[in-house]
Amino acid sequence: MSRIIRMLVSYDGTDFAGWQRQPASHGMSVQQTLEDTLCQLLRERVTVHGAGRTDAGVHAWGQCCHFCSDVAVPVEKLPLILNRKLPPSVRIRAAETAAADFHARFSACGKHYRYTVERGALPSAFCGRYSWQVTEMLDVAAMRRAAAYLIGRHDFRHFTVSGVSAREFTRTIHRLEIHEPAQPQPELMQPWQQLQAPLLFDVEGDGFLYKMVRIIVGRLLAVGSGMLAPEAMAGFLDGSERRNIPPAPGRGLMLMAVHYGSTISADFS
Repeated sequence: MSRIIRMLVSYDGTDFAGWQRQPASHGMSVQQTLEDTLCQLLRERVTVHGAGRTDAGVHAWGQCCHFCSDVAVPVEKLPLILNRKLPPSVRIRAAETAAADFHARFSACGKHYRYTVERGALPSAFCGRYSWQVTEMLDVAAMRRAAAYLIGRHDFRHFTVSGVSAREFTRTIHRLEIHEPAQPQPELMQPWQQLQAPLLFDVEGDGFLYKMVRIIVGRLLAVGSGMLAPEAMAGFLDGSERRNIPPAPGRGLMLMAVHYGSTISADFS
């Protein structure tokens, strides 16, 4: 009898054309990679449904997905078996049988994204794949004041790209925080004193429009660099602010977790 199997997946999105299956000419997707690997293992064609469609270059620590199958392999062994067959850039972290009415996308009640910005002229080795380098000085306090305008339930139609297919633009942002992790600075090595810790933008909400998080980060950084006043964020919400600020690139964004309420834990614990 067919069961719903849900999996917790992490992936390095650098070399993928995003989560969603694409025409062959557009490159390999994470969804296609999982489906092809499952087909080899199960000897049947399955469709893998993800909680969200991350863009090209975007990463995931805690993407959730599901597929339907009468798989004979013990579900708890699927991660070890699949990870032997998957490329190193995709890893199954957990798997279990889900309730009959579970759907990775439609059962989700929220998501947590993190965007990483490296500051200064001397980036780390991870900058090209997992973060975005910004060389100008940033006013973090101003960015935090700007972020406060976005907390709560708003119409975010001006925080997505034109022509997007969404019919409903109202979303709730529960948390939008900008962190500066502590930077180790050995006392005897003066060059360390000049390094700035990366900025981590943590955004949690009930859902996000296409490129919404990257657009938010791009505009917050425009505030931090002095290009925009913090109050401009309110103007983007009501449509009175029309300046074109490019979204932050995909490489700095990571889907950290998908929330399913009290009955379904995002990490299957």
